[in-house]
Amino acid sequence: MDKESVIQKIRKLLKLQYGAEKIGNSGEAYQAAKMVRKLLLEYNLSLSDIQEEKQQEAARIVETDPLSYADQYGVSWKQNLLMIICRYNLCSLIVCPRRKQMNIVGTEANTIVVREFYEYLLQVFRRLSMERLNAAQNEYLGTCRFMTEPKKKDFLRSYLEGVSRGLQENYESQQPTSQETGLMVCHKELIKDYLASKSIGKARRSSVTKVRPDGFNAGFDDGRNVNLNKQLNTSGRAAGQLK
Repeated sequence: MDKESVIQKIRKLLKLQYGAEKIGNSGEAYQAAKMVRKLLLEYNLSLSDIQEEKQQEAARIVETDPLSYADQYGVSWKQNLLMIICRYNLCSLIVCPRRKQMNIVGTEANTIVVREFYEYLLQVFRRLSMERLNAAQNEYLGTCRFMTEPKKKDFLRSYLEGVSRGLQENYESQQPTSQETGLMVCHKELIKDYLASKSIGKARRSSVTKVRPDGFNAGFDDGRNVNLNKQLNTSGRAAGQLK
């Protein structure tokens, strides 16, 4: 098959993939993405060689404005939360430790979804953290003990450290790895090329300091049980919380 015929075939497969993704047919989208990947490797092509002008614009990789991850409960929990959301929503994350800032990288449409869901989960987990703290304090009172202010802060920090671990398990339980890889392959290639062109590496999970088991486990459970399919209501504000 000559190069032009291969390009036309890949374009048809990409249209099939994007169409299947829109209607939620993950199986068909996965098979199309798998074939695209095979042809790209076999004929030494990149997506920039394949995509037409409109497709190139839709698939153009952008960086969002920086988001701060500085927080009174530590610098790792926001990074880890956003990193997990990016990983399972066709985006990547850049972190600037010197400024305590992070940028979402992906197509414009995907970065909007990721940022909105991140801000939504910040609201949900902050609210739930206080509810779990109040429950923990009531248990303390039941045993005639008192939770000091440092212990309260340590509980909240541990809770927020736990949510990203639970959220990761939540995503993995809903998306088989093989299909997820197939759906993400084209976006990963685009992001990889973008980061390489700027000599930037992807962010890695930030290490977690010693945590309180009761706070961490409460956060883990809420992260694992948060409803990933009920994110925003029609007004754009936080809607559902837990499953």
